[in-house]
Amino acid sequence: MSVFHYKAYNATGQTVSGAIEADNLVTLENRLRLAGVWLLEAREGAALAGHPAGDETSPLRVKGDELISFFVQMALLLKAGVSLAGALQRLAEDNADTRLGTVLAGLREQVAIGTPLNQAMARYPRTFSRQIIAMIEAGEASGRMPEVFESLATYYEWLDRLTSDIRQALIYPVMVITASLLLVLMLFTFVVPRFVSLLTDLHLKVPLLTQVVMAISNLLVHGWPVLLAAAVGLPAAFLLAMRVPAFAHGFDRALMRLPVFGELIAMFGLSRFSHNLAMLYRSGIPLVRGLEICGTLVGNRAIERAVQEARLGVLEGAPLNRCLADHDLFPRTLITMIATGETSGRLDFALESASDYFNKIIPRRIKVIFAIFDPAMMVSLIGVVGLVALSVILPILQLWDAK
Repeated sequence: MSVFHYKAYNATGQTVSGAIEADNLVTLENRLRLAGVWLLEAREGAALAGHPAGDETSPLRVKGDELISFFVQMALLLKAGVSLAGALQRLAEDNADTRLGTVLAGLREQVAIGTPLNQAMARYPRTFSRQIIAMIEAGEASGRMPEVFESLATYYEWLDRLTSDIRQALIYPVMVITASLLLVLMLFTFVVPRFVSLLTDLHLKVPLLTQVVMAISNLLVHGWPVLLAAAVGLPAAFLLAMRVPAFAHGFDRALMRLPVFGELIAMFGLSRFSHNLAMLYRSGIPLVRGLEICGTLVGNRAIERAVQEARLGVLEGAPLNRCLADHDLFPRTLITMIATGETSGRLDFALESASDYFNKIIPRRIKVIFAIFDPAMMVSLIGVVGLVALSVILPILQLWDAK
């Protein structure tokens, strides 16, 4: 068989292109026609002009809840005996006039002409991550597509639930912080300046605390252009710096060492690492390949580097638990569970158990942190207001003593 790069048009008149294996041009044209696609031109081996390799990508992006629904429905349809192309066709019709429907129609079109589903998904990198594509590839190789779609649905439901819990927990603290900042801004830009003019007229000796408050007020009133430029420039500079691997690694590692929040940040990364690796390994993906993929999915550059270094150790024949133990980012509990899983031959179960452990601890830790955070914010707000009030009262007391 040879690889043919082709350009064709479908029933809606849209031009499509791709690359598939076929014995000859006649076979290629027949396969395309059966899929409802009519051949315009094709070339064996070399790509067509203007179509580098038939693997151009689409910018379409599907919402997380729609993606979860797709995984659930695909698992049900495939379990019921519906063919892959048929399932995609049915879901594309059910979701017509939506982004998901457009993506599914494209997948169905590619699958119908013989393109593996994982390669068809690779055309939509903003919808299907490397993890999804790798698991689909493993499912196609092992014939366990329904189980793979079930695993993907379970994982993304957990991720969506966790994200929703965090957002819900952040609503009240964000409101308190916003109200506090507005109050402090009002004090320093409206109240304190009027008080400063009064002190200037009285020619009083100003206490140190009052001088500090007056300096902050003067900076906010007269130096706001500089502050505005810093508010825009510093985040931009930070985003640019995060593109430098060394800086990103150091920053993420520093975050994991923060008091109170550091341990929670580390748990998020470790939970995603263990859950992703368990899911990939259970789907039939080799451990080395699984480490390569899940390293980029943990959302923490420090953990990512440690995982990739552990992968090199596994390539050399060392056990995974020993490779991870060389890094202080992985707790002893996780390493012990992985070692037990490797010894018993149930590494996927051990990793999933570790993930479940972190998933139970994380919500509790979030509740504890915000239970402390809320009163701390109120105390801080009272402290700021108290300092401003004291800076006003001290000169008045001084004037009273002078009389």
